[in-house]
Amino acid sequence: MSGNEKDFPVDIVYLWCDASDEAWSQKKNLELAKFSNNIDCDAKDDCRFISNDELKYSLRSLEKYAPWINNIFIVTDNQVPKWLDTSNPKIKLINHSEILPVEALPTFNASAIETSLHKIPNLSEHFLFANDDMFFANPVDKNFFYDEKGNPIFRFSKRKIINKKYRHLFGYMVSSAYRLVKDNIGETFAHFPHHNIDAYKKSTIEECVAKFKDGFDKTVMQKFRQKDCIQRSIFGYYSLAKGQGASKVVDGFFQRIHSCISKTNLDSLQIPLLKKKFYLLNKYKPILFCVNDSIQTTNSDRLALRFFLEKKFPQPSKFELANENSADILVCYHKPFDMIRNEILKPIQVGASLTEKDLGILKDSTGDNISSQNRYYSELTALYWLWKNSDANYKGLVHYRRFFDFNGGNCRWIDKIPQNYEEEFCLKKPYLEHIFSNYDIILPMKRVIPKFKSIYEHYRRKHFISDLDKVLEIIKQKNSKMYDIALKVMKNTNEIYLYNMLVTKKEIFDEYAKWLFEILFELEKDIQSDVEARNDYQKRVYGFLSERLFTVYVEYLKQKGMKIIELPVVYCETNKKRFRIFQIRTMIYRLLVKIGIRKPHWREQYGV
Repeated sequence: MSGNEKDFPVDIVYLWCDASDEAWSQKKNLELAKFSNNIDCDAKDDCRFISNDELKYSLRSLEKYAPWINNIFIVTDNQVPKWLDTSNPKIKLINHSEILPVEALPTFNASAIETSLHKIPNLSEHFLFANDDMFFANPVDKNFFYDEKGNPIFRFSKRKIINKKYRHLFGYMVSSAYRLVKDNIGETFAHFPHHNIDAYKKSTIEECVAKFKDGFDKTVMQKFRQKDCIQRSIFGYYSLAKGQGASKVVDGFFQRIHSCISKTNLDSLQIPLLKKKFYLLNKYKPILFCVNDSIQTTNSDRLALRFFLEKKFPQPSKFELANENSADILVCYHKPFDMIRNEILKPIQVGASLTEKDLGILKDSTGDNISSQNRYYSELTALYWLWKNSDANYKGLVHYRRFFDFNGGNCRWIDKIPQNYEEEFCLKKPYLEHIFSNYDIILPMKRVIPKFKSIYEHYRRKHFISDLDKVLEIIKQKNSKMYDIALKVMKNTNEIYLYNMLVTKKEIFDEYAKWLFEILFELEKDIQSDVEARNDYQKRVYGFLSERLFTVYVEYLKQKGMKIIELPVVYCETNKKRFRIFQIRTMIYRLLVKIGIRKPHWREQYGV
């Protein structure tokens, strides 16, 4: 460690907000209503304020790669990340009111906040600044950010500032900051700043703010970013003009070529938050990286980023509260097979009371159960067991050969359970929790039955329609509104949720199970004597009916405002011949769908 490494502490400052907070959103909308259409989209769009839990992973990256950082200041508008351990002595929450005048609040102007950071109480002379979408990806020391004199190293992109009027808000503000310094102080560095973790000295910022006081005072009072705001890049330009900093161009064409040829880490990399761009992070292995949300970013991209970050930084940091959420996703087995199990996936032997076979796993014959009815209820004996015997926060049901791909990938058929199934299909608690931060229930892709006009007609052809008629009558007697939904689903649609697979929150799961089994148990009293005379396939009547009932219940949940996400189902076929046939069928199916000869079987085109 060099001399200047020992001489001074370095803090870090993050800006953070949570746009999903209703109180915060109301304040923002009230302020927006005071303007006409004069606010630039780049200053008010939701993408500027959405929290995707990036801060959690940025802190994990900090703890792993920059543990020498002193205090961590998180600047917010009276908000606290629900996962943050505020008792950690390194964490300092700073409210906007501590650094901004009362008349400037509430503010949604990042420039107003960023140019006031030097007012943070007890902030060290040397500090780093980061947005929550910026990360450490390799070990760094203070020399990465400060030169031998202790002056900050300012990183710039290869893009030069030219003599023109920039129409885009960011370009206009940065070029204005550059010219303000150049015209009043002297020559500085005519490049755009590279958007990533920056280093500063508080005394230089104070000097700059005093020099251009009128402009900074005006910036602070703007509730949203506008062209006459001073952008924080001015601190870099000012430092360089005064000889109080060093400049470095990063992430240009030649820098990338050099990184590939020499197999060294790129200094710094910024990419848009688009799933298709993530490969760049693996290709260049940057020391710092930023994944920037924008109006082009979709919720699917944000979900993909969460999965990417969880894989890259899986170890919770000491800045996080202990996670108390529990999950029970039962995996139904009736014969020996490769086991998938972890903290959320729990294998269960269904129909355990009907056999002497012991698979060495949880049995559906324990506790309150209907295991002896498995030949009629199929996987519902596991669903019943989960309802009656689990108090987990999240509950779900999958099969030993059919399970969800939480990664939303395009893998439809596999011929064996891969050893890294947790990673490949993101079957871990953090991914599950992230899905439930945006949705209420996880479902398989909805199946379309193209040869039939309705679910009702399909059931008439495949099973005993009198059973379904009796189910509809039971629903009618119990709840007229639910009966209307059931009629609409059964007779007006040909789309269905198969496999009795779902994962959802405990309260939703338990309410659904109660509703389902009340109907099925009442039906059983009426038809069971007839069922006993049927073949083994048709004896599974309650399992078949439950798929139709589940589709009805999902429609009911949608009408209640529940948020649904449909994920692809991975199917494991260990018979090599059947596996090859399925692959060929899938390939032909996709080709015929693409050229318009076939209609897709699924809501999304993941296979046959």
